[in-house]
Amino acid sequence: MTQSINQQMYILMMLVFFSVNHSEAQKQHKARKRDPITYFQTLNQLDTTQTEVVKASPFQLLPGTEVGIVVSSMNNEADVVFNPFLTTGKSGNSELKEITGYQLDEEGNIEFPLIGKVNFLNLTTRQAAEALKEKLKKHINNPFVTVRVLNFQVTVLGEVSKPAVLSIHKERITVPEVISMAGDLTIYGKRDNVLVVREISGKREFGVLNLNDRSLFQSPYYFLKPNDIIYVEPLRSKKLLAGKLFPWVPTILSGMSLITFLVVNLLR
Repeated sequence: MTQSINQQMYILMMLVFFSVNHSEAQKQHKARKRDPITYFQTLNQLDTTQTEVVKASPFQLLPGTEVGIVVSSMNNEADVVFNPFLTTGKSGNSELKEITGYQLDEEGNIEFPLIGKVNFLNLTTRQAAEALKEKLKKHINNPFVTVRVLNFQVTVLGEVSKPAVLSIHKERITVPEVISMAGDLTIYGKRDNVLVVREISGKREFGVLNLNDRSLFQSPYYFLKPNDIIYVEPLRSKKLLAGKLFPWVPTILSGMSLITFLVVNLLR
């Protein structure tokens, strides 16, 4: 009798032990699990670890890049000669200066007034400005040159609120900034599988980003380059819904039209 009671107590204790362990394991699993919506998560929500900021590589001018160039000096007549693409428009009572640019040819050259060919291949905008400034010193005293990129564009497709080709007016931009400009991802956007398509030296690269994870900030695709394409894949649930519903749309519309026709005729 005593032995039977001891066996029952042992079994009861083991059941309690496994039940507690199972409950604790479930709690730990839930604590570690990322939700599919929140950006920049960690497995440990209390994690405040600091990481080094990844610096963007300097923007380099490549064939096909369009640059706007403004030259200024103490000689107004010379400024007119060296700024043939600088036009002035009016907005209200103020004047706005618009820049149309020079496109680098296949060898990275531009054709500049009086100077001739100037090679900007693989230079940063600052280096290009300095290179042109040195050539201009032969024609004008103390020239001031600014160079900026005019055709930095990024395409955003897929599950975002406003898919678009975005014109960027600065040399450095990140994935979160561009996604924000596109109105953020929709609720159906797959945040852990965002594709970046990039063309480098005639070849296409395909990078995958996980917006749910803070490792995004260390990715070589975090900083975007001109003509990058961002594609946000839809969740599987939306794909299945589209696959099942869309083939029936013509039938549903036809049925609704027929019902509307019958109701109108019955009410006459």
